[in-house]
Amino acid sequence: MAPLLAAGLVATTTAQETAPSEFRERADGIFQAEAGKPLKRAAKKPPLGKDRGNYTRAYSFSIVQFAARCFFLDEMLDEANAALAENARHYLDNPKDIVDRDSFHWHADIVMRLIDMYGTHGSSHPGRLTSETEELCLKPIWIYVEKSAKYNKPDHATTGTWHFHSTENHHAMDFSAHWHFAKLAKDRPDYRDRTLDGGVTLKDHYRAWSDYIIVYCRERAKKGINIEIMCPGYNSVWLKGFYNFRDFGEPEVRRSVDMLLDLYWASWSQEQLNGVEGGGKTRIRGVNGFSASRHGIPTLAWLYFGIGQKPTIIQGEINAILSNYEPPAVVAEIAHSARMHGPYEVRQRAQGLGEQGVGDAILNEGSKPNRFRTEGGGIVRYSYCDPAFTIGTLMTEARPVSDWVAISAQSRWQGVIFPDNPHARIVPVVRPAGKARDVLNGHWSVQSKGCLITQKLKGNKSGGPMIVWMPEKGMAAPVREDDLVFVETEGAYALIRVAGSDFTVSDQPVTNPSKEGSTRVAPPGRLILPKSDTAPVIVEVMAKSRVKDFADFKKRAKACELKMDGSVLSYRSLYGDVLTLDTRYKKTPTINGEPVDYAPPAVFESPFLNSDYDSGVVTIRSGDEAKVLDFN
Repeated sequence: MAPLLAAGLVATTTAQETAPSEFRERADGIFQAEAGKPLKRAAKKPPLGKDRGNYTRAYSFSIVQFAARCFFLDEMLDEANAALAENARHYLDNPKDIVDRDSFHWHADIVMRLIDMYGTHGSSHPGRLTSETEELCLKPIWIYVEKSAKYNKPDHATTGTWHFHSTENHHAMDFSAHWHFAKLAKDRPDYRDRTLDGGVTLKDHYRAWSDYIIVYCRERAKKGINIEIMCPGYNSVWLKGFYNFRDFGEPEVRRSVDMLLDLYWASWSQEQLNGVEGGGKTRIRGVNGFSASRHGIPTLAWLYFGIGQKPTIIQGEINAILSNYEPPAVVAEIAHSARMHGPYEVRQRAQGLGEQGVGDAILNEGSKPNRFRTEGGGIVRYSYCDPAFTIGTLMTEARPVSDWVAISAQSRWQGVIFPDNPHARIVPVVRPAGKARDVLNGHWSVQSKGCLITQKLKGNKSGGPMIVWMPEKGMAAPVREDDLVFVETEGAYALIRVAGSDFTVSDQPVTNPSKEGSTRVAPPGRLILPKSDTAPVIVEVMAKSRVKDFADFKKRAKACELKMDGSVLSYRSLYGDVLTLDTRYKKTPTINGEPVDYAPPAVFESPFLNSDYDSGVVTIRSGDEAKVLDFN
């Protein structure tokens, strides 16, 4: 029986208690397609570094995916219970794997969802997951929570949820494990008398983390959703525990998380094209920014909206598949028809400034949290969304890398995506130097409508050359005419211009080392390589519907005025805007004479999503339909 809820709140249920919907049919089909197939274990891999645990993330994901499918379909229950028991015993036999950040907590929240749905007191089909399996599965999670509780605290009263260890997604996976374990174990005879660091009981731990989650959701609505901005992989694992809060938490937790999920999906929907996320991003690591992601957020988008490519791999998306959360109708309308309203601008604020923490893959006495500074400005995320493309960037001042917490400055992505092909894009980016995997604080930029000007920052870390990359497939080959490069897609024309420097155009491969030690290679593509390391790069894109033909576009582009006033580049764009960028990094960029405001009054501003900074009240709107999210 569903718990009694406060007035005005709607009870949430699990997947198998709801009437079928298009989402439910697609989600159920993920499991049904694998019906009857035996467990196929992923390999356990050696440690990623000295003094670390084994790298077992993929192994454990393969176990919990198999178990979830079996419990959902009511098949091979003995095998599913045996698989979960095997997984738990591995960690009990290898305790260092429990506390290594790249393995255990990636799947622990899924195990606890299965207990909450199918365990002894399961909300869906109790008993499919046996009491013996349940007891064994909780043992390594207790070890994790007991050790982690020394460092990760529900300290929202003093930090506002903006001080935390490691990365945004790891932090969320950590407090997901704390909250859910405390919920499950606080009344069990074998755990209820145990205490954590400082003598905290599990009941108190559960209450404190529940309060933290409410404040966490409110703060993201007030000050910006993500630090790992629009990153399809990391955002999906950041979100996965929130589906558990929403389905199994107390009423105010459920309400807060339900609104945060609505907010995230509204923000994603307004910039995507055919399931590919657009706009400026962070932590798009290695060669990931040169092709469309096939897992994580794109998987969930296919499930919710039926857009993009059908997923071939399921890992951390299991909580969402087993939840009955669906984005509201107004968000689905934005996802399906936003571009019908013509070109529009999206502005958002995001956090990133602050003090970098100290920590290894295994937290220890020397670990210190990241401390974000949320007063003042920082990042303005700007996107221009046309039916034929999305172009976007993160506008920041030319700050030194030390001003930023690393996860905000790491592998920032900017550029253009097109609807013709999921991999079609133009990416101006500073590549890592030597054997580095990432660049921190690689570039700064200014953008108005379809015109983006960007420059490599001298205050970067591990920065190699600035390049402009385009795929071999999905768009026409670039054509060079003097100091301009033109590109055509099915619905748009684009111009790339390097200011004050010659450049080469080549098809040399782009590669990056991975954390596992292998080399990853970008899809075949073409890149523009300026000879001057810090020459500004201009990218302009315009829908074909706005010009007569390609010749007309080229004529207009060649007429755009570019001039230098000392160190300040001034450029009149195809759209008639005048943008400036100081190539010596001294002056704030301007748009039509107005300096870029890095602390605008709105945290979300677009035709579909609006909220004043620090208000906690967000309006989602599409046409005559609207939904107000009041996080207060």
